[in-house]
Amino acid sequence: MSIFMRIWFFFGLVILLGLWFMSYAFNQQVKPNVRQVVEDTLAENANIIAELVAEDMVTGQISTAQFNQKIQNALDRKLNATIWQQNKQKINQQIYITNAQGIVIYDSQGQSVGQDYSKWNDVYLTLKGKYGVRSTPNRYDPGQNTMYIAAPIFYQQQLIGVVSIGKPSVSVQGYIQRAEDNLLQQAIWIGLISLFLASLVAYWIKHSIDKVRRYAQALAPVNQAPHFNSAQELNLVTQAVEQMREKLEDRGYVEHYVNNLTHELKSPLTAIQASAELLKEDLPLHDQQQFAAHIHAQSQRLKHLVDRMLLLTRLEKSKHALDLHHLNLSELLQQALAQHSQLQQKNIQCLVDIQSHCFIQADRFWLNQMLHNLLDNALDFAPNHAKIWLHLTYVDAQQMMHIQLFNEGPAIPDFALQRIFESYFSLARPVTQQRSSGIGLSIVQQVIEQHHGKISIENCAANQLASIGPHQSGVLVNIQLHKNFT
Repeated sequence: MSIFMRIWFFFGLVILLGLWFMSYAFNQQVKPNVRQVVEDTLAENANIIAELVAEDMVTGQISTAQFNQKIQNALDRKLNATIWQQNKQKINQQIYITNAQGIVIYDSQGQSVGQDYSKWNDVYLTLKGKYGVRSTPNRYDPGQNTMYIAAPIFYQQQLIGVVSIGKPSVSVQGYIQRAEDNLLQQAIWIGLISLFLASLVAYWIKHSIDKVRRYAQALAPVNQAPHFNSAQELNLVTQAVEQMREKLEDRGYVEHYVNNLTHELKSPLTAIQASAELLKEDLPLHDQQQFAAHIHAQSQRLKHLVDRMLLLTRLEKSKHALDLHHLNLSELLQQALAQHSQLQQKNIQCLVDIQSHCFIQADRFWLNQMLHNLLDNALDFAPNHAKIWLHLTYVDAQQMMHIQLFNEGPAIPDFALQRIFESYFSLARPVTQQRSSGIGLSIVQQVIEQHHGKISIENCAANQLASIGPHQSGVLVNIQLHKNFT
């Protein structure tokens, strides 16, 4: 079972149990409360009737047909009342009157006249000067009760009898049932809404945990650590994962670069060692100079490799510490071109289309490194007397700088296009057949990504770039940089 289902299940279980308990407790209060209201009303009615019939009882009118007719007319009175959505059509009450000894002298139902009710609680307690009440099962409707409330009849401050009013519970059952139905409907709606909210909470927790999990699984330095506005515990988990990731990266970083450095240093060191051993022999001056030059060239290669590795290490470790300034990218490109002597050495024709005053927020040092590495790579692969085309434009609607660099040279093999930005991957130069350190384009890509830009390299077919005239096939570099990426 997924964590979402578990959280939702337990949330729902707690909510449903809470609703059931509240509904049960409230339901247990409905019937007693209704009975209390009925009892209160009957008590008032009994005392009013006791006051009204006192004189009739003294004069003996209680036992007459005229008195019975008046009571029956009152009880048979038709009602047309809508009380709390319940339509009430008739009066549901029973009246009987006893004398001071508890003998029934009047019964609205005509069934109990002459019977001794002195032992019934309502009459017995009232005759004792107490509050008289009783509840008796209805002989005609099993399961239903009739509540009787009695009141003393006084004449000249002397107790002369008792009047008792009875009301069957079935007459208020409609109100009780309606209250229970409303309670059930509200409980169902509350339950459904609560389950929906529980689902949202469970999904939010699952989604948040998934974000932390995906972040932990990626373990990539370019990933942005997720932040949760209402979950401090998840933020602490994210911080712990971040610290663990950094420690693991540091170990992996050292291991990775030690392995690569060992591999890259092995070839030039072997060449230097071989040349040095040969120099121990008694060789002609020309051979000595040749081996010495070879040692010098390999030493320069080692220095270049170490410098590039240190530069790449510095770049990867400073991903959160760019020193941003407002720079003119047009001037930086012009300066980078002016500093490359290979343009004259290889008689390369450089076609420049640079829009002036293209300002950008960037780190001057790393932007310069990126431009120099990009031009170095293009010039290394461009044959003598080839063309290089450099284009810079600013698109105001996108707030984006577009740089395009085309060098007229051999196409990049398909297998290499997938690995072109991979550290230490390099192709042989077309003239010297030597390989570089394979770090230059890796630095270019990382600098651009740290400035939130994009770079792509593709093979360009002949005459695909009509703006620079007829040319052979070559390689096109496309770069996009935000004017203000922060």
